[in-house]
Amino acid sequence: MAIMILTGKLIKRDTTWTNDLPYVILDSLDILAGATLTIQQGCRIYSHANAPFLVDGTLVINGTKTDSVTFTGDRLDAAYANLPASWPGIYFRNGSSDNVLTHAIIKNADKALLAYGFPTDANPKVTLHQCIIDNAYTSGIFCYNTSLSADNSLISNCGSNIILDYGGNYNLTYCTVASYSNSNIVHKNPVLQCTNADSTNMFTSPLNATFSNSIFYGAYGNVPDEVVVNITGTSPLLTFNHVLYEAVDDPANSDTTGIIKNEDPGFDDIDVNNGIYNFHLNPNSPCINAGIPVFPVFSLDLDDSTRVVGPAPDLGCYENQQ
Repeated sequence: MAIMILTGKLIKRDTTWTNDLPYVILDSLDILAGATLTIQQGCRIYSHANAPFLVDGTLVINGTKTDSVTFTGDRLDAAYANLPASWPGIYFRNGSSDNVLTHAIIKNADKALLAYGFPTDANPKVTLHQCIIDNAYTSGIFCYNTSLSADNSLISNCGSNIILDYGGNYNLTYCTVASYSNSNIVHKNPVLQCTNADSTNMFTSPLNATFSNSIFYGAYGNVPDEVVVNITGTSPLLTFNHVLYEAVDDPANSDTTGIIKNEDPGFDDIDVNNGIYNFHLNPNSPCINAGIPVFPVFSLDLDDSTRVVGPAPDLGCYENQQ
């Protein structure tokens, strides 16, 4: 099979990748400041174990439901096909801006998506539309003093699904964030961790985050609170608006409305022993019709199915169509 092999590649000018050939990245790839890499639907990107995907400029992914853009490791034999930490991940670094990922699947990384530093304009540094981040060993999304928006996206079975560190601006709508202990990754960290302090706890930065019509859930681990907010000093309230989460203690410094607490979300089919994770909602799920209208309006879910079926939208990335 013909492939496109990239070794220490620098993207210096606006470039478009099409799905004519798979792309295999050795050593690293870096989109330089001022350059935009546009990846068209159906592209497959395979990275070596020491090959991070670095973004100092802009990354635009134009996947579709039927032809998503997939990032994973370059070992495809059976023993490695579902191995977490098989490649480093995508790193959105200082100076990067206006990154928009649509129908991207990022799996089997160490840190699947790492973003730090505020962008140069008012747009979120990273925007995720209908994306899947799965089976990342250390973290699915790690944001450090930056900005990110995500809608109709699934972040599943990661060492830490989402970490929002040292403040920043975040908005998650219609997202499913869930982890189950399995043979690859033990579920031992909350699926959502937020703080306004740096790692030394000496410096703080404002933290503003809104979570709407979403699910935060974990199972088969020893995690009493799946949503944890640690605030040093004072900070604007975080907002949890019509979400389901599992917790003994409600998140601190947070405004909560329409919460479904400590209920099984009713995912359609979870069979950890056989590696089956179907995060659609079964007809008896408490998440059905439990949401509220949001702005901007998202008309489609992760499946590209109609978002609102019934009197109100469902929670999570999938809308039950029955």
